[in-house]
Amino acid sequence: MSAATRLIPNLVIAALGVAAAVIAAGYGVIGDDGRIGPGFLPALCGVLLVLFAVVNSVSSHRNRTSAEDIAERLALGSDAGDHGLPVEEPDEDGVDIYGRSQRQRDRMLWAVVGIILATVLLTPVLGFIVAFAVMLVVIAVAVERRKILPSLMVSVITLAVTYTIFVVLLQVPLPQGLLGI
Repeated sequence: MSAATRLIPNLVIAALGVAAAVIAAGYGVIGDDGRIGPGFLPALCGVLLVLFAVVNSVSSHRNRTSAEDIAERLALGSDAGDHGLPVEEPDEDGVDIYGRSQRQRDRMLWAVVGIILATVLLTPVLGFIVAFAVMLVVIAVAVERRKILPSLMVSVITLAVTYTIFVVLLQVPLPQGLLGI
């Protein structure tokens, strides 16, 4: 894959980030009273998109260069181990570093999509906080096969941060559902 082909998706993401930040600035990032305005979160997301696109582009270039360097040294017959370069045979089965095949990764992706859809459907019933908490724990435990206690702790911390950002700082009411939570 050429460098330009690898760069195009990152450029598109960066352009979307710039557009989001510019449009969000029109809504007001900081209000007249010094409080966070309605454009703050979209502007922050836009800036983060640009940042992540740049980081991904640089990282992709570095990783590709390293892989090309290793392949070149191996093709020339030099011992890559002498240069401190890792030598790994490509995995013909497409198994990732966690031992998952492409089929397993695809199933995990579809499971997450289904869980998100269920979360959206359950939010009016359970409320955002409860539905979001259940989603985080189910993805961590059922899909990623993580231990339940650390998953619960991450869920609680994530919910606290989400609540602080939206309810306390931005004063955006979250859906409470039939439970009123």
